Amino acid sequence: HGLYQERYAWRDQMTDVIIQHLTTEQKVRIKCKDHVKKIAVYKNRLAVQLPDKILIYEVKGEDENDMHYRKRDTIHRTLDCNLLVVTSDHIILCLEKKLQLFDFKGEKAREWVLEAVIRYIKVVG
Repeated sequence: HGLYQERYAWRDQMTDVIIQHLTTEQKVRIKCKDHVKKIAVYKNRLAVQLPDKILIYEVKGEDENDMHYRKRDTIHRTLDCNLLVVTSDHIILCLEKKLQLFDFKGEKAREWVLEAVIRYIKVVG
């Protein structure tokens, strides 16, 4: 599951993602037709990790209550991670002590290896 302000997303029936606007109680279902492994939400972005790709969705427009998600990009790569975070222009994958930053085309922009295992990550800003 993922949470950003009034938007909460979770996996349903292993293959679908439901996004709920907590204020208006509107719900949207995205049928992924594959096993949903990870979900991340940030502002108008939604990232859904499937076994062989990551789907990036966005809400067009500036209306905070708009719930019409459209597929923006697909990263056709199998990427292992414990934690998945989406930002305005990148996704961040965390695996144990390693953070990897990818753009929405699947190109690795940066990588950090830390001394301790990463247990939690949050986008601030």
